[in-house]
Amino acid sequence: MNNEYTALMDKLGYRFRDPRLLEKALTHSSYANEGRHGLESNERLEFLGDSVLGFVAAKYLFEKENGPEGELTKLRAAVVCEKALCSYSKELGLGNYLLLGKGERLTGGAERPSILADAFEAVIAAMYLDGGLEPAQRFILAHILNGLAEGEIHHVEDYKTELQERVQRRAGQTLSY
Repeated sequence: MNNEYTALMDKLGYRFRDPRLLEKALTHSSYANEGRHGLESNERLEFLGDSVLGFVAAKYLFEKENGPEGELTKLRAAVVCEKALCSYSKELGLGNYLLLGKGERLTGGAERPSILADAFEAVIAAMYLDGGLEPAQRFILAHILNGLAEGEIHHVEDYKTELQERVQRRAGQTLSY
C-alpha cells in the first residue's frame, strides 16, 4: 500500500480494507482518460457519494433541527454545496493526493473547487462501499456536520428563492419567468 494513502487514511480517520477504492476516489477523469494507467475515474463514486452525503445530512438535520422543510433544505444545501465541500477537501489536503492528467495538473486542477468537491464526494462513496454506512456517516458527522453546532455553515445565496418568498408575501403578486 502506498505510504501517501496511509497518511491520507490517518487524516480521514478510516482504514480502507480495499485501498484501490481510495485510489479510484482520487482519480480524476483527465488521468483516467490518458489511458496509460488502467484506472477508472472517480465520477461514478462522486455520484454515489453525493447521495450518501445528502442522506446523512438530511437525517442529521431532521433529528437535530426543528425548522420547517424550507429551512432544512437551505441548511442542507449550505452544508453540501461546492464551496463547502471544497473547503472540507482543502482541510484534508485532498488536492495533494489527486491523480490528475498532465494538462489538468499544469492548469491548477488540484486547487480547482469543482475537482476538490467532487473528490470529497468520491471519498465518501469509497468509504461507504468499503465499510458500509457507519464509517461514511461517522466521517460526515466529524468533518462536516460538526460545523453546524459551531455555526460554521457556508451560506448559499439563493436569490431565486429569496425573490419568490418576497413576492409571495404580498397579496395578489405573482412571479413569472
